[in-house]
Amino acid sequence: MATSTADYLELRGKTYYLRMRVPAEFADVEPLLEINRSLKTRDRVDAEAKCANARAALFAEWRARRAGKAADTRAIFDTSIELLKGWGLTFRPLDDLLTGPIDDLLSRIELIASMDLNSAAVPAALGTLDLPDATLAEMAERMPDLKEAEIRAKNPRQLREWCGNYKRAAKDFTAVIGKRTVLKISEQDATDYEDFWKKRAKSGQVTTNYANKQVRYVRQMINAHFDDIRLAKSKRVNFFEGLGVAKLSYDPSDDERKKLPLPEKWICGRLIGDRVLEGLNQQASDISIIAAICGCRASEIYDIPEEDIHLDAPIPHIMLRVVLEGEDRRELKRGSTSRAVVLLGPALAAMRRHPRGFARYRGKASFSGEVNGYLRDNGLFPPLPQGTSGRYVISGLRHSFEDRMDAAELSNEERAHLMGHSIGKLRGRPVYGSDLELRVRALLQELVGIEGDGWKPRPRKAIRAELDRLREEAGFRLG
Repeated sequence: MATSTADYLELRGKTYYLRMRVPAEFADVEPLLEINRSLKTRDRVDAEAKCANARAALFAEWRARRAGKAADTRAIFDTSIELLKGWGLTFRPLDDLLTGPIDDLLSRIELIASMDLNSAAVPAALGTLDLPDATLAEMAERMPDLKEAEIRAKNPRQLREWCGNYKRAAKDFTAVIGKRTVLKISEQDATDYEDFWKKRAKSGQVTTNYANKQVRYVRQMINAHFDDIRLAKSKRVNFFEGLGVAKLSYDPSDDERKKLPLPEKWICGRLIGDRVLEGLNQQASDISIIAAICGCRASEIYDIPEEDIHLDAPIPHIMLRVVLEGEDRRELKRGSTSRAVVLLGPALAAMRRHPRGFARYRGKASFSGEVNGYLRDNGLFPPLPQGTSGRYVISGLRHSFEDRMDAAELSNEERAHLMGHSIGKLRGRPVYGSDLELRVRALLQELVGIEGDGWKPRPRKAIRAELDRLREEAGFRLG
């Protein structure tokens, strides 16, 4: 039969006591057979609350003793932190206690004065615990737990990619420098690792951007460990702070890796007109068409759940937004914001073929590889212009969209509005109301629209006139 807190309460005279047998699993660390402890209250409700807290503290104490017996620094630290929580305290290193408010230190001394000096609570409360250490490989495994708030919106694909960055950085560091724990990484180690990536960037093996990311991931893991063990600020020395690879005046890897905008002629004639990607599959074809027309990242399209597809709205659109919970949780790329994307012409036709979204690719990482491989293997990418360096990839559709914005002479605010860099302002004034926002977006989208599926954008002069009229009616400055 299940027990409750009340089962451990005993009234002696007018005072309540905690009375419980020591569980057999802790007999090796607790010499007593039974615990009898005054709760120092006559109130039943208060006694039940104190009883629950006291039992939690006892179990934490026993686990801490067991960890100490096993001489596992990490286990001792973790269980001692749990023990402190039972006493309403947080771990603070001794240096912090000595330089902090005197009342905090005195209250801790007063608390442990009544304890067994062998209690694990004593070094925990006084901040004298041995700090655990960890290799970078161990830190890479722990990062999801340590950065839980940061990754809560990531879908499985995004989470795999995020974790993979740290695992790869830890592996590279170990291969170059050797096995090190965080607290043992020296200034020379950091300098040698930076030099390794400088040489690779200079030789064109990697871009400076990639090299800097590898240095940054190591720096982040070190800082995460400092936070985890509550290391005093005065003792935090991260030799990776300020390190990085300066951009080369000429980076040979840039030419090779440069993603070229896919020509509008190819988009119109081959992607939309000939539907060349339907040979791969319908979903890949239509994701690419929507990306080309709307300027979205492919992942923003194929991750979209059914409830964010609004084909029957007066202005058909999709909503790109962060979703924190559920199977369809996802985050947007840093710097992007949640936004509506109006569907026009071929993009609307493509989305109507998939009113429930793109299950084949949702939450997965296969889209770009499949599409690029198919186009490359079948010779479907357009030929590179003579004398041009770089390469065509399907993500170049977003660069093509940027070129069309240039040609349409969109302002910086208008570009940001469409690309998702920021929303909510046009010409210095907030955009109020979803209807107005969609109407403005529809006009901006038409300015960079691509003909197809029986739809053709109006002349830009006419669109501009309507856009200015709409803004003027809404009170926007036009000058």
